[in-house]
Amino acid sequence: MALELVRAAGRALLGRAAPLLQAKRSISGGGQRWGPVRPGLPIPLSSPLAGLTRAFRIKEPPKPKQVDRWTEKRALFGVYDNVGILGDFQIHPKNLIKGPKWLRGWQGNELQRCIRKKQVVGDRMFVEDYHKLNKRIRYLYRRFNRTGKHR
Repeated sequence: MALELVRAAGRALLGRAAPLLQAKRSISGGGQRWGPVRPGLPIPLSSPLAGLTRAFRIKEPPKPKQVDRWTEKRALFGVYDNVGILGDFQIHPKNLIKGPKWLRGWQGNELQRCIRKKQVVGDRMFVEDYHKLNKRIRYLYRRFNRTGKHR
């Protein structure tokens, strides 16, 4: 009795969905999205033909990141901006930079830096260090000429 009731319900459900199951492929696309339903069996609940709506997943906005506002880089940002104003324009910020004299206030890539080092202090370098510097210049020269936007 119960089995007949389930089959009758399945047939009734199929009877309402029959025009939808007969859908052919069209130009606007899609074609058959779901496989053919076996006659005599009810439509699975996961099918859109069962009449149940699917829940949409709503993404949450990302949580705000915790940023350390007092890192050394942020704390010292613009520290030399007023040197000219407060120091009566007697000292330039590049003179406050620590490091080798031939690198202070100078910009360039690694190859340019190695070439500059060779020109400035090459005659005072140890033989082994001078040899390593020349090897590095040769390697970087080949690399820069073979790859990158500076070709």
